[in-house]
Amino acid sequence: IGLIPLNRQKTTSPYVIDYAMMVIVPLAYLFCYFYINFTHNFSLCYLDDCKSVCSLSTNLFMHLGAFLYMTTALMSLYRRKDFFMQFDDRMLDIDKVIEKCHLVAETDKEKKYAVKHNVAYHFTWLFLFIVFTFALYMDIRALYDAFGNYAFIPFMVSSFPFLAGSIIQGEFIYHVWLISERFEQINKLFEKINQEARHKHAPLTVFDIESEGKKERSSSNGKPAFGSNLNEQKLAEEKKRQKEQNLKQEEEEDSGSSEDEDEEDDFDYDNGTLAENTGNTSEANLPDLFTLHDKILSLSVITNREFGAQCVPYMAACFVVSIFGIFLETKVNFIVSGKSQLLDYMTYLYVIWSFTTMVVAYIVLRLCCNANNHSKQSAMIVHEIMQKKPAFMLSNDLFYNKMKSFTLQFLHWESYFQFNGIGLFALDYTFIFSTVSAATSYLIVLLQFDMSAILRNDGLLS
Repeated sequence: IGLIPLNRQKTTSPYVIDYAMMVIVPLAYLFCYFYINFTHNFSLCYLDDCKSVCSLSTNLFMHLGAFLYMTTALMSLYRRKDFFMQFDDRMLDIDKVIEKCHLVAETDKEKKYAVKHNVAYHFTWLFLFIVFTFALYMDIRALYDAFGNYAFIPFMVSSFPFLAGSIIQGEFIYHVWLISERFEQINKLFEKINQEARHKHAPLTVFDIESEGKKERSSSNGKPAFGSNLNEQKLAEEKKRQKEQNLKQEEEEDSGSSEDEDEEDDFDYDNGTLAENTGNTSEANLPDLFTLHDKILSLSVITNREFGAQCVPYMAACFVVSIFGIFLETKVNFIVSGKSQLLDYMTYLYVIWSFTTMVVAYIVLRLCCNANNHSKQSAMIVHEIMQKKPAFMLSNDLFYNKMKSFTLQFLHWESYFQFNGIGLFALDYTFIFSTVSAATSYLIVLLQFDMSAILRNDGLLS
């Protein structure tokens, strides 16, 4: 459709071929748009049966589509093949590290959740394809009945801009879904470490990395440290708590869980490096997982910079089409339905495209929220691991410092970045609430207009 480079994943393809459609298609659209407006031909608003209300709705739909398509096309000129190649290269590197982490954690046998997610993903795209097909069929059939073989010209200025804008949002949806899926895989690996932490208890003599270590060093000269009675009381309570917890876990564990307790750490606690033996456990993935999380967040920033600007005209067009569609359906079509075929067609066209754009906008908001929630879930799981104080964390403070730095760094990321439309609004569920509030205010004003005199002048109301 002239909004995406043709061979976007090939570095050796000629630039003339890749970007030719990005120039030809917008020029073809501009030709049809100016030809209709200057010659007053091949448009429903210039037919004799299209009166004031029909002409207003047709012109609004055409000019709104021009705003949507031209802003989207101009913003697409800034998108080069570098983004797609950079995105694919980074995603390939991320997948390699994730695959290595899955092999270490031995989670490659658990694929039920991933298959279920892929089915939902393909079902969503199938639903969108059916909705778009129905909308295009309604538009093309009516235009072909009115203009015959020249229906291509009015189609370019009616439904094509909304189709092009929806396809660009589909590209945004696809890239955000890839990011969200990688966050899910990282969370699965974090959760594996969290589950193993329940079976690996901390040493009873260690309570706090930052404070207790200092107390033990202070008492190494032979003198009792300050608060030693308190430590003895805490030691007794810890022994009692862990004894009760061990009894409860022995009742719940199956026959194969006893092997996990005998596993040895592959982390060399003397120099803070991984051992070279083959008995790796899941906590060995922590440094790689922290690095992966930062890489995926950086990829989210790049993706939002490429597609966030094009969300603004699409959301604005969706807002206007939805409001005017409700207005036509309640104040016009409800009163004079069936008396004007062109007016009924424009009303149905507004309703169909308002529903279609709202579905696409909802999927964009939903996937952006999912990606943000999955990134937050990673920090929550890491914080939960820190609260459990597993043995691999307390035996050496390297892991503790990394996890603490990760949770602190994510707080800065959360305040710095969120999927948004160039800073005008956040792409989350709060946008739905603000949009509905604004739409309600406009509809209260529009529904107060008395359309009886206008419909009577058009001959639609006796």
